[in-house]
Amino acid sequence: MNPTNKQIPQTFGIFLITFESLFIIIGVTGNVFVIWHNVRWNKDKNTTSYFVTNLALSDLVVCGITIPMVIAKNTLSLMGKTGLPCELFISILCASISLSVVNLMMLTIDRYICIAFPLKYPHIVTKRKVSIALASVWITGFLYYIMIFFTTRATDVLLLCDVNKIAGSVGIFFFFFVPLGVTIVFNVKTVQIARSQGQKIAAQASLSQTNNSTSADDLNSRKNFSRQMKLFKTIRVVFGCFLLCVTPFPVIRFIKFVICNHACIPLKVLVGISLLAATNSITNAFIYGIRDKKYRRSFKQMFARCCNLSG
Repeated sequence: MNPTNKQIPQTFGIFLITFESLFIIIGVTGNVFVIWHNVRWNKDKNTTSYFVTNLALSDLVVCGITIPMVIAKNTLSLMGKTGLPCELFISILCASISLSVVNLMMLTIDRYICIAFPLKYPHIVTKRKVSIALASVWITGFLYYIMIFFTTRATDVLLLCDVNKIAGSVGIFFFFFVPLGVTIVFNVKTVQIARSQGQKIAAQASLSQTNNSTSADDLNSRKNFSRQMKLFKTIRVVFGCFLLCVTPFPVIRFIKFVICNHACIPLKVLVGISLLAATNSITNAFIYGIRDKKYRRSFKQMFARCCNLSG
């Protein structure tokens, strides 16, 4: 039986609305803090901070626009009234997922260049190229939005839409699996290069200690490499959470489009993977706060200011 002909029970609908409301509060607050930190507090702005800000903006789209639209649709449906256009919020959700994976791809390539070519990095990654990369991220998301919006029709089920089989399959492949594959490849390459460079630096440090001489250049090199590796590890954690939360959404939908023609995926699975994908938009701020002292310090200061203003 096609799951799109089933209705979500009222209690489950209320649970979804409550859960999604928490997403909005936590997600909007966390991502606004990340953006505010990089715009006002971060004095060491680099290309990574621009990509992180861009990623927070795409997460803010999910938490501040997509999820409120889903709540509005669910609430109206539970009241027996006509819901909001289904194609609108599913298009924004798909576009935001594409924004995240393409942005993570750019972040990973940026870290690869920084670690593989540290001396050439300032000449390779210029402000102009970063601006083009950031613009291309949003252009990609917009193209995916247009593709889904004009090939989607509403259903009678909360949170679910029917996307054209061909458009959905092509969109998932080019706007998700291709940048995801590129991200994985550059992650593997970066890890290999980092291990090789780490062994060389360790050997040089051992030699310097044996000779009882440690140059300032060696110290700076080790500190810079350690700083870049810590940043890369943070991005890897962000990417890992993205894989865990978001990958089931396009994979299940791809199976739904290509293999079983909309009929083999249970309704609660479809709803669950949508919520899991949305969960990714609230995790990144916590990852930065846990792994980076600067973010943690600014988050505490911003939170204290907000509490003082409210008091």
